[in-house]
Amino acid sequence: MNDFRQLSPATMRRLPLYYRVFKDLALKQVDRIKSQELSDKMHIPAATIRHDFAALGELGRSGYGYSVSALSEYFGELLATSQAEALILVGAGPLGQAMLANNFRRNPDLEIVGAYDIDPGVIGQTIHGIVIEDFATIQADPRIRTAILTVPSDAQQAVVSRLETIGITAILTFAPKPAECKPETTIAYVDLTRELQTLLFVENHRRAN
Repeated sequence: MNDFRQLSPATMRRLPLYYRVFKDLALKQVDRIKSQELSDKMHIPAATIRHDFAALGELGRSGYGYSVSALSEYFGELLATSQAEALILVGAGPLGQAMLANNFRRNPDLEIVGAYDIDPGVIGQTIHGIVIEDFATIQADPRIRTAILTVPSDAQQAVVSRLETIGITAILTFAPKPAECKPETTIAYVDLTRELQTLLFVENHRRAN
């Protein structure tokens, strides 16, 4: 097994996509699939798929393709947490409330168990089964190491710094502005504007061709 720390961020982002596709193929009782067929299905260049899989190890054989059942199991194990992951949400505005409504229903290993805000108008409300608590009162919980942030960019740094003091080491934030963090803290950024611009760029060029 390769050192997964050496995987590129782009490859890491594609891992859940591979798992979803192979899981779907397995449910349809597909036996095997070649990289070009996978490329056509995922709209990812076959060369990119082969590069990703080479970085992960020997996942297929030349001329044979990829075993659907084996890779469905492989990616499932690769992405699975060793135990159910309890998450907290900071920011109970419209985006945060949408996260609470969804609450990872498609993945039983992920669950938002607490939510925080600084708005007195929201604190104390029960939203989709979660009571919104005052962020000023947040305390360490040995079960929780991961937080989702749906806070304004100008509030992000203070929130990150506070979360680090209570043992949070993994943060997913929807604020595109980078935050300073400790070496042991990992932050992933979701920039909806950038993603939409990328989508429109691809779509515009597809139409032009």
